[in-house]
Amino acid sequence: MHIHSTSLTYESLPSVYRLLDSIGFMWFVVLITLGIIVWVAAKLWHIHSIPKHLAKEKGLAQAKLVFWLCVLGLIWKPLWILAVLAIVTDWDKVQLWIRGTKL
Repeated sequence: MHIHSTSLTYESLPSVYRLLDSIGFMWFVVLITLGIIVWVAAKLWHIHSIPKHLAKEKGLAQAKLVFWLCVLGLIWKPLWILAVLAIVTDWDKVQLWIRGTKL
């Protein structure tokens, strides 16, 4: 079914094409993309270091363990979860439970 005849021909490129084809615009796009990647990486580092800061504020004996679990948690996420659990666990009660004494 043919509704109306068309004979569209393009004699020139769209006006935005010169901008998209320019080197300056491509560098702008690259810099914005790298900026976003750096910003996301910084936010991920901040989130991963929250348990470390909490352990240091509370003065926990396992602060170094929490630090290394946080750093290695960037590679393998269950280690970061262990760091969070290490902060909220009452280690005195755990030691008493392991020794078999009643609370």
